[in-house]
Amino acid sequence: MNKNRIKLMREAQGLTQKDLADKSGVNIRMIQHYEQGSKDINKATAITVAKLAIALDCNVLEILNI
Repeated sequence: MNKNRIKLMREAQGLTQKDLADKSGVNIRMIQHYEQGSKDINKATAITVAKLAIALDCNVLEILNI
């Protein structure tokens, strides 16, 4: 996955990082880490990936680098 994929999806929906954090329940720092590529989304818990996918209205496969 392009490390900016989450950012592109978030921005396409007009969401800030805080909005995504509030909507998904994922800590804003983790979202920042995933967007910057300092943390690998593929190593995130299934719950975290699912929460982001639901909040971004996408499939988990669109978030993961598979």
